[in-house]
Amino acid sequence: MTQPVAVAAQPPVFRAARAVGVLKPKLQPQPQGKVFADTLDVRGTAFWLREYKVAITCAHVVQNLVVSPIEVAGLLVIGNLGNYLRAIVGAVDFDHDLAILRLPPDTAPELVAKELADGLDIAATVPSVGTPVAYAGFPFGTQLLNSTHSPTYAEGLVASTVRHQPYRKELQISGSVAGGFSGAAIVDKANPNQVVAVLSNSPSAEAGQANIFMAISAEHLLALARLAGS
Repeated sequence: MTQPVAVAAQPPVFRAARAVGVLKPKLQPQPQGKVFADTLDVRGTAFWLREYKVAITCAHVVQNLVVSPIEVAGLLVIGNLGNYLRAIVGAVDFDHDLAILRLPPDTAPELVAKELADGLDIAATVPSVGTPVAYAGFPFGTQLLNSTHSPTYAEGLVASTVRHQPYRKELQISGSVAGGFSGAAIVDKANPNQVVAVLSNSPSAEAGQANIFMAISAEHLLALARLAGS
């Protein structure tokens, strides 16, 4: 009989991955003790930064939640392995496609500590071309959620030097990607607890879900995290 791998033995980036989802009440046609059932719609991926005590995702993952009332958008949640906590949007940086998520102030301290225990740190250096990297997230959102709501692990390589776009610096990564991975931490495999970039998007609409994608430089992540903590 196959035995599950101990949680502690999983790669840090796998343990760090959190689903960003929306809970919406759904009317049950034949209610059995409950008129409404909650449905989870996973929109993307997030991860915690230990030092700054905030969760990071992409701005485009939570964009609709920022502009719509909660009655329309639904309740924002963050979590994994079937355990979800209510989250609130702390800051959104559309230029760099980054967003800060927090737990509500009344969240039990032990729950906050448990989430931060799986958190990551920000890398101090930019990885060179050819550096093996790893990432984990929730590709295709709710479609691929298994019974334990665990993330999907993937690996790739840094494919180019830093690209300077009009409003942000990006790394190009060679690796598998799909919708739902957005907001995933990308770590250097040699330093698995350090985030070098945040998975953002395909290089173009024409490329679609190709085996290359763009990732936001950790430089922008550090700046936003410092601002959130100031």
